[in-house]
Amino acid sequence: MEGTLRWIGHLIARKQPSYLVTANLDFAAQASTDAELQRILVEAELVLCDGTPLLWASRLTSHPLRERVAGSDLIPKLAERAATEGWRLFLLGGEQSSLNAAAENLKQKDPGLMIVGTYSPPFAPLHELNHAEIAERIKAAAPDILLVAFGCPKQEKWIYQHYRDIGVPCCIGVGATIDFLAGKVHRAPAWIAALDLEWIFRMVQEPRRLAGRYLKDVIFLITQLIREREGAIKAALSSRSASLQHEIRANDVEILHWGGPLIVGTVDRFSKPSYNSPFIIDISKVTLIDSRGLGHLLQTLRGAWKSGVVGCYACPTKKVRTIMEMTRLERVIPIAPDKESALKLLNREQLGNTPPPVVDLEKHTLLLVMPQHVTSETTKECQDEVGREWFRHGNLLTLQLDFGGTLLMDNTGLGFVIHCRQLVSERKGGQLKLLRLTPNVLNAIRTARMESLLGIPPKGDTE
Repeated sequence: MEGTLRWIGHLIARKQPSYLVTANLDFAAQASTDAELQRILVEAELVLCDGTPLLWASRLTSHPLRERVAGSDLIPKLAERAATEGWRLFLLGGEQSSLNAAAENLKQKDPGLMIVGTYSPPFAPLHELNHAEIAERIKAAAPDILLVAFGCPKQEKWIYQHYRDIGVPCCIGVGATIDFLAGKVHRAPAWIAALDLEWIFRMVQEPRRLAGRYLKDVIFLITQLIREREGAIKAALSSRSASLQHEIRANDVEILHWGGPLIVGTVDRFSKPSYNSPFIIDISKVTLIDSRGLGHLLQTLRGAWKSGVVGCYACPTKKVRTIMEMTRLERVIPIAPDKESALKLLNREQLGNTPPPVVDLEKHTLLLVMPQHVTSETTKECQDEVGREWFRHGNLLTLQLDFGGTLLMDNTGLGFVIHCRQLVSERKGGQLKLLRLTPNVLNAIRTARMESLLGIPPKGDTE
């Protein structure tokens, strides 16, 4: 907890947009099926363990988590620190009465606290929220800390969609914490919390809402622990032999070769790229990988994202690929089966551009090849291009969106697809066709339960 508060202070002093994630078991279970939510976890500045079962599970590893850092415990302590340091808070989401009560209770406890705004937007699905108005309110208030209470995963997806634009140094999804602070939902007595049984107290309060969710989460935890057990045992018994590594340069691409076990005790011996140019890391000689090794893979990529360079991993062994698939990280880590494919992947990511819309007046079609990342940073241009060509040619009837090269689509991208559907429906005989849907794009559509709306067959049907 104390380390978290110090790190938040560092983020505010740094004054760069960032976000924290408070992950409990349900969050982990949802991320296992939601590629966008997993990507949010990977890119977070800090991930806090907000679930006792996760704390218990970590004790089965060689590096257990030190303690649970629950959002409901963090926010009161953060408010106290904010009152001392002069940090400005903004509360977003939940009912307005809860926001007002929470703000009043926090100010009574810490009179010097500056709460510079509260806002409860009308309830709506994420892609239908009044995003521009919400963002403008926050930017006008210029808080140091933004607490978002939309519930998981809506709050995390909203933060990920907007944190760069609103420029808040520390954004946190807080779920039901606002209701705790407002006194509308009571927390477990201290002795129950001390026994790590607070989840039982909450389930007794809301059995209809939580019983089914807890059962699903426990099944996920047991299943995942069984899947990981064999890999963990092998990692614990593996030798700590030094990794073999060297780097060469070819066609302005930095190439690193990693070899040996990428596990606890060896990760510090694996050199990272310079981040001065695109890079490929050849992992064909990596004999074993554990959770600490996966963390090293992710940290290496995070360094690339922060530096604005592109990189990927190449030539994974069957064992390494199996571990990545088991943890579902193959959905968010760029991996190529060979070096030639890796170079093509780098070229596509580095250029980042897509061809202009193609109009076929004979077939009455408009084709738009979608970018690699269909997010808030790319959809505005796509929407402008589609609108311009669609209205310029009044005889167009079919709008085709090609997702063959798309690795990630967030809720802004879903909103764009819905906009396209509405656009074509306004023209008699108009239709929208989604081409070459990649697994991550299908995952985004199905997670939002938009299959029937977009004419996508249910999971398991022939596609």
